[in-house]
Amino acid sequence: MGLTEERVLVVDPKARAADRLLKRLAVAVKTFGLYPARHPVAERALRDLLTVLRPYLETYGAFVTRVSRQGFVVDGVPFEGEAHAGLAFHLYTRKVALLSILPAATERELASLLAIAGMDRVSLEAAGGPEHLLWQSGVGNAQIIELTLEQEQEVEALGLNAFLALIGRSRLAPRERQAVVDILSAADQTARLLDNIYLMAPQVFEGIGEQERIEHAFQAVRSLDRIILDEPLETQSPLYARLAEALLLVEPPLRSALPHLLLSRAADDTSAKYLLTRLSAEQVAELIVRGIRGPAAAEELLRLLTVLALPAQKAEAVVALLEARLQPAGEGPTWLRDALRSSLLPQPAEQPPEVPAEFVFDDTLIFINHEELAQRLQEAKAIDEGAATREVILTLVDVLREEHNEEELPEAAAALTGYLSWMVEHREFPLLATVLRHAKRLASTAEGLRARLAADVARGVTEHPLLDHLLAALWSGRETPVEQQVRSCLEAVAEEAVIPLVRVLGGEPRAGMRAILCDLLAGIGRDHVRELAAFVDDERWYLVRNIANILGRLQTPEVVGHLRRLVDHPEYRVRREVADALARVGTEEAQRLLVRLLDDPDPRIRLRALQALDAWGTRLALPRLLDLVAAPDPLNRLFAHKAAAVEALERLGAPEALPVLRRLARVPLALGAPRRRLRDLARRAVLAIEGQRLQERQGGAGHRRPEATGGAGSLAQPS
Repeated sequence: MGLTEERVLVVDPKARAADRLLKRLAVAVKTFGLYPARHPVAERALRDLLTVLRPYLETYGAFVTRVSRQGFVVDGVPFEGEAHAGLAFHLYTRKVALLSILPAATERELASLLAIAGMDRVSLEAAGGPEHLLWQSGVGNAQIIELTLEQEQEVEALGLNAFLALIGRSRLAPRERQAVVDILSAADQTARLLDNIYLMAPQVFEGIGEQERIEHAFQAVRSLDRIILDEPLETQSPLYARLAEALLLVEPPLRSALPHLLLSRAADDTSAKYLLTRLSAEQVAELIVRGIRGPAAAEELLRLLTVLALPAQKAEAVVALLEARLQPAGEGPTWLRDALRSSLLPQPAEQPPEVPAEFVFDDTLIFINHEELAQRLQEAKAIDEGAATREVILTLVDVLREEHNEEELPEAAAALTGYLSWMVEHREFPLLATVLRHAKRLASTAEGLRARLAADVARGVTEHPLLDHLLAALWSGRETPVEQQVRSCLEAVAEEAVIPLVRVLGGEPRAGMRAILCDLLAGIGRDHVRELAAFVDDERWYLVRNIANILGRLQTPEVVGHLRRLVDHPEYRVRREVADALARVGTEEAQRLLVRLLDDPDPRIRLRALQALDAWGTRLALPRLLDLVAAPDPLNRLFAHKAAAVEALERLGAPEALPVLRRLARVPLALGAPRRRLRDLARRAVLAIEGQRLQERQGGAGHRRPEATGGAGSLAQPS
């Protein structure tokens, strides 16, 4: 289908004229960027442009093109590739979204347009932008629509995220979802959305083919169908009507490619079938004309109408509309009705023939003995479709591993990849884990085509929609054996699953599911620290927080270098996870970063860092801890920090801390519970550092010095 559309574009005279015009325009813009408008070289470039522009304007009217990063779109026809990428990127970086040249444009106006377009970006922005300069120059027949910074950011946020969500690679945010629902309220806007998805695909995915772009548009139709299903029941019917109408309003090449996909997949795709049933008879006929051609039109139409199961009156109306539009040469006006009458169209009721009496049997006289019934039941139980499918899957694994004829391998790998969805749907997770382990082992030990095909099989379970179904099973089967079975599947393809799982984690709204994903990534990410650490610079603080948590749970020294980049993160919750992660790692470098967190502006982070210090870190931070313990605190605002510092000094057992601790332990009057608690901690620390233990009272007061029951003298000077 994509090749057919490409040939149409090549032979289209208007497309050829637009192609030549864009190439001349690129030369002229570059020339005016190098030479002033009065220079002979610039004047010659303008004349060359006019020799191509004038015939175009006289033949086709105004020249209007949309500008993207990699090319142009003129009347729905994309112009991309090296010949147009330079000018497209030049205009795109200067915020040009739409360029139009009217037939009345003068040579002076074109020269002004080229001079403005040829300016360097800094000078152009300083002068107010291309749209403002054209207006200031009095140019009325050459127009530029400029994308402002705020609009560009909004379009980029909505466009890229919505694009990935609609093709099944991401999830819509609530704001984006509402925007898509608003678009669905108008058929023309919905059609424009599908066109934009087709046009945007090569800008997001490099090297994408024509058929894949069409598949993305079809996937967007299915995604829109699911969005409508989540809307209130009373609004679903008009939204479906608008979506069905939009299928007839899309631009080439979707105008014929999208109907072809819808018609060919109506038997297997419920979204396609339901949308086709929402169309009127005229709309169904129009889609069939666009999507079904050739001598087999009658057979294709019979198959389609059988799948759709349209009411008899509507089916007859569709057939009547198609007879004239699809009539082959040499056929009569009722050729289609005659071809379908015996199979689909209603027939006059006929009286069934009378059955002779000797062939009439009484069902009540039919019986089967118990032995034969038991045998038939046993045979029926032995016919297990699931068991047969499992045997087929294991056979395909053996073929992929042992087949010597490499020509058979692609077919076996494709069939095995197709069974991945069956295993997920039927909860055959142990079998799936076995298949994935064999595929990974084969990908690492085999060579050439066999290794590549095995790697593709293993990677298939980490792609949409299989990964979504697998995670849905993980969520529904949590705290059951299913959870461990799904984990085994993902652990088998840990290398391929890490990045897709992190992307799912970044868009997961459920806290419980986020916790499951973090546990899963912590289990499979030990050998993939670099892949996980690639997300520490992500703009979403909540994802960075989870990545810090995962890195800390890996407890490998390698993560410390990546956690260092988050010590000064602006979000408190990220720094909190960093402190916990560093405490789990426990290396000297991790302790050094914890000491650095003692200067954090948030007191909660400082407290966590104090509590996480070990002996080495406490020794490194000893001067700060002593200053903290000795610092005055009349309002007890630093009580928790002082208590944590005293406990850290006690764990360290450093004699250098005794003078400060003794002063705190000798405080005769401690007003309030916090100060009394702090004094008790200091006394206990002094005893621990001096190597003494308080013993239970076994004797009377005569065995102790009087100071032991009063102040801190006995603690400072042990007997």
